[in-house]
Amino acid sequence: MKLSFTGKLRLLIILMFIVVIIQAGIILHLINNSIGISQMKLDVQNTIFIGLFIQFILTLSIIFYVPIFLHKAFSEIHTIIKDITQGVYTIDIDLDSYETTIDKEFYVIISLLKDMLKSILTFDKLKKEKIVEHHNRIVSILNLTDNGFIIVDIKGNFVYMNEKVTDTFPALSDKTNIIETNFPPEIENNIKKYTLKILNSRTKQEQQQFFVPSLKRHIILNSAMIRDVAGQPIGAIIALTNLEKRKQNKEDELNQT
Repeated sequence: MKLSFTGKLRLLIILMFIVVIIQAGIILHLINNSIGISQMKLDVQNTIFIGLFIQFILTLSIIFYVPIFLHKAFSEIHTIIKDITQGVYTIDIDLDSYETTIDKEFYVIISLLKDMLKSILTFDKLKKEKIVEHHNRIVSILNLTDNGFIIVDIKGNFVYMNEKVTDTFPALSDKTNIIETNFPPEIENNIKKYTLKILNSRTKQEQQQFFVPSLKRHIILNSAMIRDVAGQPIGAIIALTNLEKRKQNKEDELNQT
């Protein structure tokens, strides 16, 4: 039968206790049955030295065995926990293998870690599904609205822009940085300038309008800040109203009549 970590420690401690009892019994026997004082002293000394030597060996065994065993056991657990802290949840834990190679006290911990990983994976899957679902809903709403929307992070990277913006201003791309990229004057002097004011001040700006020759009308810019849980600004939303082409078509028809 394979002894557990606790069982091995108990065995070593029991052996030390047995050695002490045997040593005490031998000393008492020598005292009661000794022929001479000098011989008795010599026998008692030898008995004590032998007993201390055996206890010393057992103590060394405990001192070296415990750290080595704990290091081996915890190295397996540490590897699993390290992967979890780095966001790796698809860890293949072979419980059958651990059952034969690791102590039962630590096997229970690894078994619980495997159960925890199953729960994390289930939660992570549900969370991703909900995020994708809400993202698709928001994108669909933004694409159906008559207004244009641009979302940038605090460093000026475009995070999102809806179809109304890209249709009206093809030079804008969600793969660029508004601070580092040069745009046509129409964007450079209006949308970019307005956005830079928001990013530099880290506060929303009052609405502003500018004339777009291709649309033959004014576009209104408005803004809102995006903040994290602590209330710190992490980005901004710029809304562009009066982009809907159907309005322009109606105006053209009226002018023609």
